[in-house]
Amino acid sequence: MTPVEALDALVAAFASSDEEAYFDRLHPDATFVLPGSPRFGSREEYRAAWRSWVAADGFRVLACTSTDQQLQWVGETALLTHHVRTTVATHQGEATTQERETVVLTRDGDRWLVVHEHLSPAEENA
Repeated sequence: MTPVEALDALVAAFASSDEEAYFDRLHPDATFVLPGSPRFGSREEYRAAWRSWVAADGFRVLACTSTDQQLQWVGETALLTHHVRTTVATHQGEATTQERETVVLTRDGDRWLVVHEHLSPAEENA
């Protein structure tokens, strides 16, 4: 699997709200910078927040698409940037966001795992 295929699998797991498949693609020591959230310093810290959103708010992902994927290599590390359009549902209703994301992946045996995700709001027409 290439880093781009790993990103596509990550987005697909997220888009289907498949917690196990999504978090399986994240390195245990991964870090996360997400709008409206504190920085998460590990996969399990982020997973605990995810589960609290589900329990308290009825959070679920309805759709997620990735476009404008750009891959950059720094040695053996893959850096991917892309546009992400996500629709989520909570007890308050549905919301759609447009964001730019940087995802850093490292090889773990024969798999590519995310070691960092950083999401930022993007222009609606970006």
